[in-house]
Amino acid sequence: MLEYCLNCNYEKALELKIEPVTITVRGEAIETIDEFYQCPVCEEKFTTNLEYDSLEKAYREYRSRHNLVQPNEIRDWREHYGLTRTEFSRLLEWEEATLNRIEQGALQEVPEDQWLKFIMVPQNLLYLIISKPETLSAEKREQLISQLSANRIVVETLQRFYNILRENFSEFSKPRISRTKQA
Repeated sequence: MLEYCLNCNYEKALELKIEPVTITVRGEAIETIDEFYQCPVCEEKFTTNLEYDSLEKAYREYRSRHNLVQPNEIRDWREHYGLTRTEFSRLLEWEEATLNRIEQGALQEVPEDQWLKFIMVPQNLLYLIISKPETLSAEKREQLISQLSANRIVVETLQRFYNILRENFSEFSKPRISRTKQA
């Protein structure tokens, strides 16, 4: 590859190097490789144009080891249901920037991952859409309810869930008045 070394003004082919590297992610050592170009004169290192990112690889491995949702799985799932980042962020009750960072490869915390896994279950998504009507436009809400309701198991499970809620927790929906004695 012909490049220009900004360090020593060398104007010939830089060498592609591939070396093993250990990256510590949340206290855990992860072995991966690092790809870079190196100037044969001054030995300055430059990142490759091959879009290889050793930190991204280490994060992916860490997520695999700890059973965390991968960024592409989140993005693919969201797109499958036709949700924009804004809409999905509202359902998650997150800032859109948080979802964007995670979809772009930032490492999520365990509670964030648990919430993502919860909402990615169709029954739970349907429940959130129904229980938070203000988070989506009427058109999008109807489309998603129709899409999710096409699955009979989801509808039956949700109906059982609503019945249990109504039977066992109806008193919680009534406003409570607190009375305290005044001295």
